Amino acid sequence: MRRSAVERSSNSGSKNFALSDFLNSGEKLKLGRKHRPDYLIAVLMIVLALIGLITLFSIAPAITMSSDTSLFMWRQGIFLIAGLITFFIVSRVPLDFWRRRGTIIFVLALILCFILPIMGWIGIPPAHCNLGACRWFRFGAIGTFQPAEFLKLGIVLFTSGFLAARITMNKINDWRKTLIPVFAVLFVALFVIVVMQRDLGTGVALVAIVLTQAIIAGVKVQKLVVILGLIAGLGVVSIAIAPHRLARIATFIGQGDEVANYHINQAMIALGSGGFSGRGLGQSVQAFGWLPEAIHDSIFAIIGEMFGFVGLLGILILFAILLKRIIEKVDFLESPYLRLVVAGIFGWIMAHVVLNVGAMTRVIPLTGITLPLVSLGGTSLLFVMASLGIVFAISRYTVHRKIDIQKGVEEDADPMRRRRVGRSHYANRRGR
Repeated sequence: MRRSAVERSSNSGSKNFALSDFLNSGEKLKLGRKHRPDYLIAVLMIVLALIGLITLFSIAPAITMSSDTSLFMWRQGIFLIAGLITFFIVSRVPLDFWRRRGTIIFVLALILCFILPIMGWIGIPPAHCNLGACRWFRFGAIGTFQPAEFLKLGIVLFTSGFLAARITMNKINDWRKTLIPVFAVLFVALFVIVVMQRDLGTGVALVAIVLTQAIIAGVKVQKLVVILGLIAGLGVVSIAIAPHRLARIATFIGQGDEVANYHINQAMIALGSGGFSGRGLGQSVQAFGWLPEAIHDSIFAIIGEMFGFVGLLGILILFAILLKRIIEKVDFLESPYLRLVVAGIFGWIMAHVVLNVGAMTRVIPLTGITLPLVSLGGTSLLFVMASLGIVFAISRYTVHRKIDIQKGVEEDADPMRRRRVGRSHYANRRGR
């Protein structure tokens, strides 16, 4: 009797890819016992967003050159409320929805990112270009939409589903069936973002997402080194063919001219003038047209100017705790797919924090990337909060014993964790 196409594609010895690997369908997610979620994730998210809102409010007179601060408060405040609503809605969506729709979300986001620069080059609204870079759709008074943020969520969901399927088939280190396909998809996304949209910072974030997932999935170090070498080579080419990127490298190594060094020099002045305790809330000088992108990419330097070393240390501690709370979920999730989703979101947020802070402190070259939850930007705020909503939902299904991701066996963890993940919570609800 002839086997059906589905049976042939699902055979682990088949030379073809199973369609379900790309559509993220298949058997139902393996969830642990439902318990209380990690509320600290939500608290840290709100605190960081409020710090950003307060900072923007305090420098609004300097940016607008007037005493009217309502523009920034209304705009960012509305996006903050919308982000919180998005966080709540996403946290209630069944987790299997993201697995089954991951490929569709990714393809839709990639198409939007692809057509945006084409529309910008032709001059078709609502595509909006600035300094030769087409990264936004502008919708009048409503504001702008940056599809690259959508793409970050899309690639998290897509690669999580694909790699989870390969883990199940014990093919995670297979070049032909796993590594070449997933990194080919990454290279397509990088071409659209780095070459067409001229956004190297977002490209680095996409690489961080996929590499973090690959590490958690168990890809061997030797294979990762080969892949990193190829990505680094492409990165060097993308820098060599772009004069503005070469100028940033020259600035970083101290060979830039006065114009090229202006941004980072002003950031250093802002950080230096803040000292240990800062100039005080609303006392920023650099925001008065001196520091470029004061409310976007350079907000970390503005915080340093107003709140000093103490304020910057506080911000970094908050991000460190948030990232720790996210990544520690990985070892306590039974589903490979959920582990990879959490890992991808961790890589996303970590890349933004490292790139932004590193650029403003001159540890790395300027990249033009926002500080998550803090910088002005509605699209970034909405999608970061949405991603944290997914992590928040996943945190309801952690187990009390640490799981060896590669071997699929449980190991003893901190015995007190049994109580932290909700066993006593359920016992109390039963009246015991």
